[in-house]
Amino acid sequence: MLIFGYSFAGYSQEGLQCPKRIAVLSDSTLAEISKEILLEVYKDLGCTTAINKFPGRRGIASFNNGSVDGEMYRIKGVEPRYSRNFVRSELPLFTLTGSIWLHPDKGMHESLPTGYVLGLIWNEKYMAGRRGKVFKSLDEVFKAYEEGELGGFLCSDLAVQHRISNNEFAKPPYLGERIMAAPLYHYLGSEFTPFMELFSSYLRSHTPFAHLGPSQTIEMTN
Repeated sequence: MLIFGYSFAGYSQEGLQCPKRIAVLSDSTLAEISKEILLEVYKDLGCTTAINKFPGRRGIASFNNGSVDGEMYRIKGVEPRYSRNFVRSELPLFTLTGSIWLHPDKGMHESLPTGYVLGLIWNEKYMAGRRGKVFKSLDEVFKAYEEGELGGFLCSDLAVQHRISNNEFAKPPYLGERIMAAPLYHYLGSEFTPFMELFSSYLRSHTPFAHLGPSQTIEMTN
């Protein structure tokens, strides 16, 4: 259940209840790039938090059972999976684009399965009914691709471009099809609504995540 309309007038930063533990996807280039930014934003707002890494679905489960106070970012499509009352940032942190990236050998990408990560909603949605091979982490996907087991894989464009720019692929893949473009929002338990109001106000006047993508609302295309 999403909590709307909370006014934090009268609350000081010193009196805020700070989230102490935030979940993020493990083995994620995007998470590694963005977590330090989030920590700096929290610091500016007078809060210190810990970033705990989990595989895709574990972060949701850990939020639902109260092991963590929120998730660093998720698309809105995750919301039906939350059984705990939550609050979403008013603005997205940034917009994520994701694509199917193909092996440069046409024969391989036509004959071999597509790799994807279990627990990533857009990955699972796109691969439903398609020939794929599921992995627990993006690192495992990359390893299988390098070992010639995959004809391609699903991944955020930022992560692939980061690896290509660092010459981390023996045979760099090419972009086959843009699958989605979706805003990523910050999520917290509803008890942190005053903090989230302050966090959202911060996003309205600052652009800490700007280099990761625009903070505009465009929904998943597939």
